[in-house]
Amino acid sequence: MLRVVYFLVLSAFFSIGLMGQQSSEMKTLLSDDAVISAFGSINAGISPFNHTYASYIGGDGALVVNNFFFGGYGSRNIEFHPVYIEGDYYTNKKMGFSQGGVITGISLRSKRLLQYTVSGQLGWGHLSLRDNVDKKILTRDRVNIFTPAFQVKLNLTSFVQLCAGVSYRFLIGVDLPQLDNKDFQGICGSMSIRFGWF
Repeated sequence: MLRVVYFLVLSAFFSIGLMGQQSSEMKTLLSDDAVISAFGSINAGISPFNHTYASYIGGDGALVVNNFFFGGYGSRNIEFHPVYIEGDYYTNKKMGFSQGGVITGISLRSKRLLQYTVSGQLGWGHLSLRDNVDKKILTRDRVNIFTPAFQVKLNLTSFVQLCAGVSYRFLIGVDLPQLDNKDFQGICGSMSIRFGWF
């Protein structure tokens, strides 16, 4: 079922990205007047993590064709965090989170100082439970992630942008004692530096 949702979301983004120009001649994705470029970003932000917020760092990169882009991303918590749940199971243990997957969306090309992007991340990752004494990973819980996002971009130069974004992370598959999906879902905030041809 989850694969079907992923396919439908990707199809929607792809279809919207191909819309826009109307003329008497058919437009194709790789027509003579198609604009092809690429970008890469270094990202940092905060995201929900077990009744609090945790900081993360990561990156993404994508190929851009006209207004549509498609690529990959990855991120992880900067550090492992205590689990704020009563009981012996999580005593002397900390938890971390990492993820990666595909990113796709629409970034309207403009010469304006401020621009915006609507995107979605479809990914896979794991919650890692670590012993706080010997630092060994005790278990890894695999999860699936979908994160729609809105981002505002400021042109610093013709090839560097400063970006600020807000997103909402949906997470499926948490299978740990006394924890479930909602403990890691919610609003996320991010800042990034993007390099590319704009």
